[in-house]
Amino acid sequence: MFGCGGQPALANAPHPDTGAVAGVAAAAAAAAVLADPDAANRKPEKKEVENKREIEVKENVPASVFDHLEQPAAAGSGSGSAEPVKATPAVKRKGPPPKIPLPKDVADPANRDDANR
Repeated sequence: MFGCGGQPALANAPHPDTGAVAGVAAAAAAAAVLADPDAANRKPEKKEVENKREIEVKENVPASVFDHLEQPAAAGSGSGSAEPVKATPAVKRKGPPPKIPLPKDVADPANRDDANR
């Protein structure tokens, strides 16, 4: 009943202050650097795999699958049948570039074109 749409379950839960969260993250990073300043320069240790033994696989692949792989793809079948898309050259624009309004002009209703109509 709770997962059937509507408002999320934790929508009214208080959210932490983003500045406080950033401060805690910065403090944790600084503590990690103070604990071991040369950690970034060292190479990671190599993992040693202890239990490396053979596993018996009980599944088989039919021989007809390998026969189909060796044959060339028939025209019009499979994902590789489409012709590659050829790039079209970009069209050169003539004249001056379009005027992009400044955010202050858009926000001020006196400067907008539709306010003067």
